[in-house]
Amino acid sequence: MGPLVPEQESLGFLLSDNLRLTRRIASRYFEQYQLTLSQAKALLGVRRWQGIRQVDLADCMDIQPISLARLLDQLAENGWIERRPDPKDRRAFQLYLTPAAAPIVKMITTASAEFQQKALAGLTAEQQQALFAGLNQVRENLTALGKNVSESKVVSEVSEK
Repeated sequence: MGPLVPEQESLGFLLSDNLRLTRRIASRYFEQYQLTLSQAKALLGVRRWQGIRQVDLADCMDIQPISLARLLDQLAENGWIERRPDPKDRRAFQLYLTPAAAPIVKMITTASAEFQQKALAGLTAEQQQALFAGLNQVRENLTALGKNVSESKVVSEVSEK
């Protein structure tokens, strides 16, 4: 194990702090388009995974299915998404963008790219590539860790230290 890192430079702190700032600023950013950050994320999720089931989108967004259902109701009222019965499960619905969503999704995509460009200002192209490669590797490591370590084992190991 490497040297201990001061709290403000630890991986957990940096990831958490950057996520907090990103959410706060992105929320304000999308307000100018009369959208919430959650609405923008849901629309981009449906665009990425056309036909995704509601429960799976909720999992991807890390929100409760009931919260997503209310959010999807708003998006459906605006005519941006439609729910179709899942042919494999009568209780489930699949989500699809409507043609009316195209302009709003384009605006979200453009705004997201602009936001990312501002967030990464001051980093060279090589630094940006290294950042994304490093974060992707951390995600792979954490995904593997989550699959290989039981919750109770993690808690007992932490409490022993």
